[in-house]
Amino acid sequence: MYRRYSLEEVKHKIIDILQIDNTGLSGVELALKTGINRMTITKYLNVLSTLGLIRKKKIGSVNVWLLESGVADFEYPINYLEVQQRFMGAILGGDAKQAHRIITSMNSSNIEKLKILTDVIVPTANTLNELYNRGRLEKTERISLMNTIVELVDVLKYNLSTEKMKPNAYALFIVGSENNISYAKIAAIAFQMAGWTSTYIGNVEQYIDPFFDIDIQRYIAKIWSSKKGLMIICICSSEESSLRFLSTAAISIKSKLKGKVNVVLFTGKDLHFTLDNLEADYVADDLQSLVEFAEQEYNRFK
Repeated sequence: MYRRYSLEEVKHKIIDILQIDNTGLSGVELALKTGINRMTITKYLNVLSTLGLIRKKKIGSVNVWLLESGVADFEYPINYLEVQQRFMGAILGGDAKQAHRIITSMNSSNIEKLKILTDVIVPTANTLNELYNRGRLEKTERISLMNTIVELVDVLKYNLSTEKMKPNAYALFIVGSENNISYAKIAAIAFQMAGWTSTYIGNVEQYIDPFFDIDIQRYIAKIWSSKKGLMIICICSSEESSLRFLSTAAISIKSKLKGKVNVVLFTGKDLHFTLDNLEADYVADDLQSLVEFAEQEYNRFK
């Protein structure tokens, strides 16, 4: 009887075998070793090659398949610190292909996808900013490396499953300072991973004017026409002035919308004490606590 295989199952089999035999194997040899028929395994070999996990090498008249360098078949329990260090080493070394392989390997493995962001990507972004603040990275290099990270985050974004979307769960991410763009993009994708309908607006710092709240209110009305469930308006900034203005605008919008709206500020710990007099529903300084707050709020109102 013909058996159907999942990509996850075949990937594990192929990577396990190629990790042992690092000289490479032909499609026929892999079919024999995995017990998967040749036509089926050829299809999956091409998929894994497209994902950047394996590569094909022509030896005479035979195609030999090899594991790409840096690719591992991650299994639970996984040492996220070790993976994060490997990823950071690839980023700082300017090896975008290696960093891509690490993210692709993790994304193709049976692990919690949110932890790729919270335990691997965000700590690396934090390290880059810390190195920049210490004068160890120049501005141009920091921008380039952060852009590489954001591009790799898109690898996760465009491979997300839409099967477990939460009904009536919406999140809107507004940026108020240039150096928070990457964090806001990562947070928006984290919410998508958690099943939210997540929208990233971008940096509005230069567009702030007295009519900004009206413009945003109209936009929210378009993407949240039902006004059912919960809308999280998340303002991401490291600048106190933009946080204050945008939070005031968001709170004003909140009072005019009929649905349940929470205004959240996503900023560094150094600004927490200056924001006590604002009426935001929550102030987060890390991605994990931000997602946990949103999930708790959604469970209350779903």
